[in-house]
Amino acid sequence: MTGVFCYTCAKRFSYVRNIYYIRFAPITIVNYMRIIIPVYSLISRATFCANMSGSSDKGRVLTREERFSYQNVDFKLADAVKTDVIYKYFRDASTEEPKVLTEETVGDEHMDKTVPTTYIIHGFTTDDSSPWYKPFKDELFKLGPHNVIYINWQKAGNKSYSVSSANIDPVGKYIAQFILASGVLPEKVHIVGHSLGSQLAGFIGKWVQKLSGKKIGRITGLDPAGPRFDYPEAPPTNRLCDTDADFVDVIHTDIQHYGYTPPLGHVDFYPNGGMDQPGCPPRQIDVNRHHARSTLFYIESVKRKAKAREAEYHEDPNHNVTIKLKEDPKEIIFGHHVDTTARGVYYFQTNANAPFLRL
Repeated sequence: MTGVFCYTCAKRFSYVRNIYYIRFAPITIVNYMRIIIPVYSLISRATFCANMSGSSDKGRVLTREERFSYQNVDFKLADAVKTDVIYKYFRDASTEEPKVLTEETVGDEHMDKTVPTTYIIHGFTTDDSSPWYKPFKDELFKLGPHNVIYINWQKAGNKSYSVSSANIDPVGKYIAQFILASGVLPEKVHIVGHSLGSQLAGFIGKWVQKLSGKKIGRITGLDPAGPRFDYPEAPPTNRLCDTDADFVDVIHTDIQHYGYTPPLGHVDFYPNGGMDQPGCPPRQIDVNRHHARSTLFYIESVKRKAKAREAEYHEDPNHNVTIKLKEDPKEIIFGHHVDTTARGVYYFQTNANAPFLRL
């Protein structure tokens, strides 16, 4: 079975409460068995809030032309220091109060080096109280023994977007130094980051390689940040890429808005086409929900093994994205239990409400 998923602009403009947005044509899922499923959506693919761009014009939603006109990250703006990063260690499911560690003290903690070690990283303007941290941590411990480390880099990531995005380089170095000081082999480490935290995860991987010659075992990018990274597309040295770990998997839920659009991992998942997530309100009501949905999909995948089908990604010169299912597409498990030998682009549909994943 073959399908086509295409986003095209209907060029209809509306005005609601001082917010300009663009109404796009319905997303239509077509397969050649003559089943047509229209998914009507109100999305602002071509816009994103001014504070994400680093602009001083707060509160205004940017036009399509502005969205595609930004320059890449200026890393000379970075001002992070080592104490901007806080590490909170959970030894097991019974840990109520995590232990705060530093690069100097982590070696004395004697982490169990035989069990999986997962670092959880938030995005721009948030911290380790982000609502996806605890549910994810709890699901990991249900699988068995784990080392779980919350990363809080709010002091470096709660500045203007221009400075926060530049800070992923020094912060990546600090976290890489912590990982190497922990005594856990890099190949045993799994880093899961959301939004700008995904791009930070890539820099952690780059720094681990620079400092040790070894690679992180796995990096999972939950809707990696797009602004200043994908239009124009940043070189792999300046963003998350598939050389940053032995395996890099990416979930795209808000492409051409807050999320990075093209594939950038070994495996890239585009649930519901990567853009308009069922059950999310229009962006003039809640601009962040589609972007955050990636965290819910991934947490659910720890306990629910849904399948995704192989697809092809295409973007034309006008930035219209098409995801087309391949002829007789391969199927793989989505999310936490993905086969790390898998490669390519994959598509699947979700429910509008939890449970999101269809088994």
